Amino acid sequence: MPSRHPSFRVMTWEYMVREFNVQDSGKILLLEEFLNEVGQDGWELVSVATTPTEAFTHLIYLKRGAVLAERADLPRSIF
Repeated sequence: MPSRHPSFRVMTWEYMVREFNVQDSGKILLLEEFLNEVGQDGWELVSVATTPTEAFTHLIYLKRGAVLAERADLPRSIF
């Protein structure tokens, strides 16, 4: 009898962290441009953290599915 359970595919993720100093408004446009460019490559913005400094440095965390990744050396599973 065939199984009624759908087959599941385990998704793995590739992560990227970037730091931006956006003290002036001109640099915000560069950040938007960067996010749009990496978005075309499948990257999704996951989170933003602001450092408590005068420079207003932002850490941005992005991820994309390993299926979209160009790197072939990503581990398939760690378990």
